[in-house]
Amino acid sequence: MRILHKNLCLLMLLLIGCPLGIFAQNKTITGTVRDAIDVVIGASVTVKGDKTIGTITDMDGNFKLSVPASAKDLVISFIGYEDQTIAIGSKTHFEITLKESSIMLEEVVAIGYAKVKRKDLTGATSSVSSNELAAVPAMTAAQALQGKAAGVNIVTKSGAPGASANITVRGGTSITQSTEPLYIVDGFEMSDALSNIDVNDIESIDILKDASSTAIYGARGSNGIVLITTKSGKKGKTQVSYNTYFSFDVLSKKLDMMSNAEDFVKYQYELAVLQGGATNFSTVFDNVASDASDFYTGAYSRIASRYAGAQTLDWQDEVFGGSALTQNHNVNVSTGTDKTQVMLSYNYSGQDGLLVNHGVNKSSFRAKINSELWKGIRVDVNTMFSYNKTMGGGAYSGMKSVLLQPIVGGTKYTLDELLNTQTYPDLSALDTSYDTANPLIQNQASTSEKRSRIYTVNAGVEFDLLKYLTWRTAGSYTWTNSKSKSFADENSTSYIMDAANTGINGSIDNAESFKWQITNTLNYNQTFAQKHKLNVLLGHEVTYSESENNKMSLVKFPFPNFGLDNISQATLKDKSVGHSRNGIVSAFARLNYTFDERYLLTATVRGDGSSKFAKGNKWGIFPSVSGAWRVSEEKFWQESNISNTVNNLKLRVGYGTTGNCNISDYMYTTSFKQTDYPLNNTEGNLAYVLDETLGNRELKWETMHSTNIGLDVSLFNSRLNITAEWYNNQVNDLLLKCVIPSTSGYKSQFQNVGKIRNRGWEFSINTVNVQTKNFRWTSDLNLAFNKSKVVSLEDGLESKTFSVGSNRSGQVNYYAVVGQALGDMYGYVYDGLYTTDDFTQNADGTLTLKEGVVKPNSGTPQPGDIKFAADNEDGTQFTQQKVKIGNGTPDCIGGFNNTFAYKGFDLSVFMKFSIGNDVYNATKHSMSPYAAFQNVPTEFGDNYYRLVDPSTGQKATALDRIKELNPNEGSRTWSLSKTNSSYITYPSSYYVEDGSYLRIAQVTLGYTLPKVWLKKFWISNARLYFTANNLATITGYSGYDPEVSSGNDQVVCTPGYDSSTYPRSRSYVVGLNLTF
Repeated sequence: MRILHKNLCLLMLLLIGCPLGIFAQNKTITGTVRDAIDVVIGASVTVKGDKTIGTITDMDGNFKLSVPASAKDLVISFIGYEDQTIAIGSKTHFEITLKESSIMLEEVVAIGYAKVKRKDLTGATSSVSSNELAAVPAMTAAQALQGKAAGVNIVTKSGAPGASANITVRGGTSITQSTEPLYIVDGFEMSDALSNIDVNDIESIDILKDASSTAIYGARGSNGIVLITTKSGKKGKTQVSYNTYFSFDVLSKKLDMMSNAEDFVKYQYELAVLQGGATNFSTVFDNVASDASDFYTGAYSRIASRYAGAQTLDWQDEVFGGSALTQNHNVNVSTGTDKTQVMLSYNYSGQDGLLVNHGVNKSSFRAKINSELWKGIRVDVNTMFSYNKTMGGGAYSGMKSVLLQPIVGGTKYTLDELLNTQTYPDLSALDTSYDTANPLIQNQASTSEKRSRIYTVNAGVEFDLLKYLTWRTAGSYTWTNSKSKSFADENSTSYIMDAANTGINGSIDNAESFKWQITNTLNYNQTFAQKHKLNVLLGHEVTYSESENNKMSLVKFPFPNFGLDNISQATLKDKSVGHSRNGIVSAFARLNYTFDERYLLTATVRGDGSSKFAKGNKWGIFPSVSGAWRVSEEKFWQESNISNTVNNLKLRVGYGTTGNCNISDYMYTTSFKQTDYPLNNTEGNLAYVLDETLGNRELKWETMHSTNIGLDVSLFNSRLNITAEWYNNQVNDLLLKCVIPSTSGYKSQFQNVGKIRNRGWEFSINTVNVQTKNFRWTSDLNLAFNKSKVVSLEDGLESKTFSVGSNRSGQVNYYAVVGQALGDMYGYVYDGLYTTDDFTQNADGTLTLKEGVVKPNSGTPQPGDIKFAADNEDGTQFTQQKVKIGNGTPDCIGGFNNTFAYKGFDLSVFMKFSIGNDVYNATKHSMSPYAAFQNVPTEFGDNYYRLVDPSTGQKATALDRIKELNPNEGSRTWSLSKTNSSYITYPSSYYVEDGSYLRIAQVTLGYTLPKVWLKKFWISNARLYFTANNLATITGYSGYDPEVSSGNDQVVCTPGYDSSTYPRSRSYVVGLNLTF
């Protein structure tokens, strides 16, 4: 039976590798193809001049080929290696060693509706291959792409499973509209493709960044284009691959919170005395009534006696201290003949959160078929189905509730009760400022879940009408459906605190959408006189999308209940529906011309008509032109000695325009809505009222004018490759929601007003540092520098305000100021404390502020009060005039990757960095001293300005005694007075920190097993690897992570706002790659 099996397998290999010209054989040639390390499987061996006579190498790198006697040369090729031409002569056996290709010029790059070799590019692009993506075990392609492409900034919004990401290319191009790039997958638009397409299915990602590249997509190209090409089946024997990894996630960092019971209770006592809460302190932490004669004088001795060495709770450990499992499985089947190739793929990924009831599970299936039906007629079909389930909503904004929990229960709660009881009702009743529910109880009681499905199918047919003329018609249909639900049970704070009006509650949100796209292209490709290459593309495209949703909010469920499975007895609080539709009709053209491989010209034009604008403004025309000069192909260059050092030198320049129409539908009309109008004291009378937003029929496209100058250099036999880009992007006719006079009867109107500019540099450097027979070390570095500027705003305005945050975390204002950069934070400048040296004490004990000391906005300050810098004209008083206190936009972002290979071992170290950005630490702001019973960071809890005298238990009044209580008083944080607590609403420069960082993002060590070990198991390749993600971060930032998202959806206007989000984890990964 084993012999039969072996013979059948041998027969299959012979059939797959059988040359088409077998019947014309005259001579049999054999050989082995290898590289510097091992044999090469699947290398192509063909007769030069006749590709129909050829074969591929087997699992041992061997080949056998019958060739006609007239054959003179063999051509051996394989992806990633330089082609070799071998003279046949009289030999019948060959030992061939392929050299890895160090020249990137032949790499194929997607440019929109076509692909070109990198050497023929005239625009600015960045490319990331499947190998680079696969090197990072990541849940989404967005995570894998971070730091890999110059000028592309990807920031995940939090560490929660299923968290989304903010992606901007070259700084973004709009103040109030979306800055998300356009995603094109296999020629068709797909929303959020970096999350929806599995990493294992991606062949390459090409990012188009300048207008000469993106103008072919016209109205949708301003924010950059991300072109994703998925994997296809390949000719040859059937190949099955299985990739899997398991990851164990832990909290990467803990914040330094108070942990000593005695110090914590002393802090609570001082807060209580200074803010009139002695009775509440007695209720929770003491067994002596506040009106007892020795309550104050004996307070510190009782605290020391009861709490010295007492056990405390570490809430970060209790909530996030465990580990969570992430797993990923991918099966890929590829097979094909000369006529038809098929690829099938199944992916499953699951991630558990460190926080209970948070996680994500995703399954997807993809099938792709490419076939040549007849000569000159080709068809392709590509379909995908994806199911995604996210628990916890992909976010968590309750870190404040975790960090501020009391660490001891005092005399009121045991530690077990403090941990497992919802203490919020009792403690908030004592102090109404107490706003932190027990996170363990609340997270179990209030849950959320979202389930979404995506189905997409693409199909296309190509006809070679003439030798140089190809027609293609392709279509796509995408359907999405999602259901989100949330439920708060009888243990939630909403039920405990407001059972009568809210009680047990929940919500259900359903959404469904579809999109179709039809694209027709006619492509002409011809070479004249061997020097003139001409390619002309003409195209027509129609895109239409429609969506609808409905939502209901329910309160006062009965108890007990069946949750959202039975809502008949619940009370409907609110309901809403939505329905939108829009479409774009387009025509486009592109011309590529190359003369003698030296001079390149690309010109494009696209016209888009959108349903979002009124008649007369529907159409936008977006042209571009770019050129390149390959200096290294000039005769004078090749004949000079410099060509031995500089192998490639290309200069590029381009200019173009693109558009943006990312606004809601029908903003050019004034809509009306239904309402209930009471008539004769009777409700239920239908009435229609106009919306608050006035329509504007003059609305038109935002338009970006972009200039790009680029340089590509390869040196030392292409062991050093450098790409440098300078760009200048100016966006005119910004689509802004403007405030209009109330006399119009409306509040706002969308208008085309204002201009912004982004200008910057990008550098990509690739090096082969060491290359020997057994060892190879390569490096990749990318850098991006961007500076934005607000050129103008709506008439009469010099600034536009974007507010983020809340009173407890400081409502920070970001200003877009004419002449200034985007991302400016505005608030008050923290100038330390008022110390005893700032006062003189009068005979009656009152204090007088010395001359020259800054006065507060009102009243007389006391030692330990926060001092804000003077902002009036004569520099003597703080008057609450907000000034610039930071900027959240980085000066430079980038990534640095080093890869080492020694025999079967491989090691990669990837680092990413950000330089020059500020972060507003709103998490710390929300944890500054404010409410009783709450914990605080040690910088407040151990170092606050003391005003209570331990000997009396009362507030000290003498300056000398206050000074004794506070040695080095200028280095302390502020006192726990009511005045300072009232400043909790003030955005302060105290919380602005340098957000620069260098992160060791991934370290991977892998080992590829020798093929001689595997062939007996019919395994062609096996690699085992270990990866550590988020291994270490070098930063001066005191929060969980300096890589923070924007404060709201205005990504470019509100960067660098850290507000109590789910912290990122550190993960340790074990993975396996198998190919059969």
